[in-house]
Amino acid sequence: MEILPGKPDSPVSPFVSLVLNANVSTLAHLDGKDFVLCLVLAIGEFSGGGLVLGEQGLVVEARNGDFLAFCSERTTHFNLKYKGERASMVLHTDKEFVKWRDCRNGWAGHCSLR
Repeated sequence: MEILPGKPDSPVSPFVSLVLNANVSTLAHLDGKDFVLCLVLAIGEFSGGGLVLGEQGLVVEARNGDFLAFCSERTTHFNLKYKGERASMVLHTDKEFVKWRDCRNGWAGHCSLR
């Protein structure tokens, strides 16, 4: 985060991005552009909605306030149906940020990015 213009403070540092999912059951997927790990926080009053980690053969029954960390690029994942109100906060960094870190997406050295 410290290399971004304006040196923003981020409540999700060291991650760059935050996604809020509200009352969603997802389909099985990989997050092919995620860099290393993602961190998921379960929020709400609900039952069910376990996070399935396919390659590991696990179903994690996260409760309100539980954090889960896994490699979302290499782990097929989805959540099961649930009852109640359920949200998740997902913190991650996109691989494309590496391009920014290394060459500022072609703008390295430009006066506006110093």
